[in-house]
Amino acid sequence: MNRLRVVVASTNAETGREVCSFLKEKDYEIVAVTDSGEEAVKLIFNNKPQIVVTDVYLAGLDVCGLMQRLSEDGYNEKTVFSVATSINNGAVIESVLGSGVDMFTLIPFNAEYTDKKLRELYLKKSKTKSRDFASKIINIADEFEILNYVSRLMHEVGVPASIRGYDYIRESILMALTDRNVLKSITKELYPSIAKNNSTTASRVERAIRHAVEVAWQRGDVDVLNGIFGYTVKSTKGKPTNGEFISMLAERVRLDLKIS
Repeated sequence: MNRLRVVVASTNAETGREVCSFLKEKDYEIVAVTDSGEEAVKLIFNNKPQIVVTDVYLAGLDVCGLMQRLSEDGYNEKTVFSVATSINNGAVIESVLGSGVDMFTLIPFNAEYTDKKLRELYLKKSKTKSRDFASKIINIADEFEILNYVSRLMHEVGVPASIRGYDYIRESILMALTDRNVLKSITKELYPSIAKNNSTTASRVERAIRHAVEVAWQRGDVDVLNGIFGYTVKSTKGKPTNGEFISMLAERVRLDLKIS
């Protein structure tokens, strides 16, 4: 395969260095590097790269604005757009995933997986007749699509990305998809693990998730909640426990994405 041409856009010097180092190691051709969103638009149109790797925020234009500008200006090349960032915030991730990017990766990333995924996305897109962000169908259980689906599902059940419990529930679901047994020991295993990853305490994780469940019950779509949680949405039965809430969402993701 010919070397894939890449445009890199990042205002974070450390992120930019890590991305460029990874690309060089995996034999990609870096055709341009910039820290400006406006400049990135021009470089993408002029170079027509197969891949664009960008951080969330750029000088003058963030990645959501970048995607919007490219769409408005009629960019229709089969380019893979990947976000590589150290920003791990639920609201930001949800916004970025809705902007039309093809891949979201947190730094530090798994080099082998990222390389494999970028090439797979390029091969898949190069065989597609047209680029249509709105028509993506989630049909394989990979990292990006699981994250995207979980974010959409949580939005549907009424958990806002602005509260801390959103991040904890999403992380819990991802852990449960990897290991069902983690839900059998929520207090001793799941809460402490999430607390450690987020520099907080297990009791705060538990309270934040409970608050998120309560918010979902106040503002969520009753039909969606009923479809997932069944009888538990009835006032006489009360809300599900944290474990039930996470378990049911995890199983919904597992079934919909056909994860064994």
